[in-house]
Amino acid sequence: MNLTLTRLACCVVSTPASPTPRQTTFGRVAAAIVGAEALAITGFAVFYLLELLQGQGSDPVVVIMSIVTMLVFVVGLGYVAYGLWTRHPRAQAPAIAANGLLVPLGIAMFQFAPTLVAAAVLVGAVTTIVATIGMGRLDD
Repeated sequence: MNLTLTRLACCVVSTPASPTPRQTTFGRVAAAIVGAEALAITGFAVFYLLELLQGQGSDPVVVIMSIVTMLVFVVGLGYVAYGLWTRHPRAQAPAIAANGLLVPLGIAMFQFAPTLVAAAVLVGAVTTIVATIGMGRLDD
C-alpha cells in the first residue's frame, strides 16, 4: 500500500493558484460590460426586425442580413461574457479584440452622437480592456 501511495504522490500535478478577489472582480466587471454590449446589439436587432415588419426598411434583404449579422455578434459576445464570468482562458482575447474595435468608434462618435453616448461607448470599451487584462493570465 505504501508503494501505491508513493506512486500517486509522485504523479500529483500542481494546480494553479486560485484568483485573487481583485482578479475575480475584474473578470466580473468585464463580463458585465460585454454582456451589456450583447444586450445593446440585441436591442438594435429587435429594432431592425420591427422596422422590417412595418415595411419601413429600404431593402428587406439588407435588413434581414443586418439582423442575422447582429445576432451572430450577440451569440459571440454572450459566449465571451460567460467565458469571462467563469474565467475561461480563451475568453480574454475576443473580449479585448471586440472592445479594441469600439475604442476608435467611441472616439469618432463624439462628432455625430450625443456626448454621453460617445463617452459611454469609449469608457465601456477601455474599462473592459483594462478589466480583462487585470484578470491576469488564465491557464488551461
